[in-house]
Amino acid sequence: MAQQGKGNQCTPEGVWYGGSVVAYRMTIIPAGPAGHYMTFAEGMYKNSVMTTMYTGEMVKTRDSYDGTLMALNTQDQEYAGPPPYQQLPDIAAGSFSVEMMDCNTLKNTIPFYGLYFGSQIWKPGTPWTGIGWVARGKIPLVDPPDVDLVQALTGDTKPIVETYHRIARAVNPSLMHP
Repeated sequence: MAQQGKGNQCTPEGVWYGGSVVAYRMTIIPAGPAGHYMTFAEGMYKNSVMTTMYTGEMVKTRDSYDGTLMALNTQDQEYAGPPPYQQLPDIAAGSFSVEMMDCNTLKNTIPFYGLYFGSQIWKPGTPWTGIGWVARGKIPLVDPPDVDLVQALTGDTKPIVETYHRIARAVNPSLMHP
């Protein structure tokens, strides 16, 4: 299995393109200690008035890199304008497991992907108090989601499987304009 380290080009570090029924760009950056990575993924779709990119972290386990990710999204038309807002966004959160098929191909399996309604987690605060937390509010990835997105998106409970290819690290010299 690929190990992070100087001179080792066969790690998940880099920029990737792929997905499943939706195209994604994914960036993976090493973060200490060895075997820990930050992940950033953007899908080529719009599913709400406003959505952030997915961010998360993953850690090398025996045969894979396992982690969690999240994005904020809202259907509230108020978010088409500037803040402040009356409600905070929902949280889409999931777990994933990345396997390197070879140095330039990843398989990403998503066994859990859920939507947590913002009204069950947090409420707007002020610049002087910070976010207001809902008493006994839901904790993403710990409490059951308000919507099981694997089932909602696929109609099934089987994990979502995606494949990715690494973007080439250099341009073919024959493509260069003299």
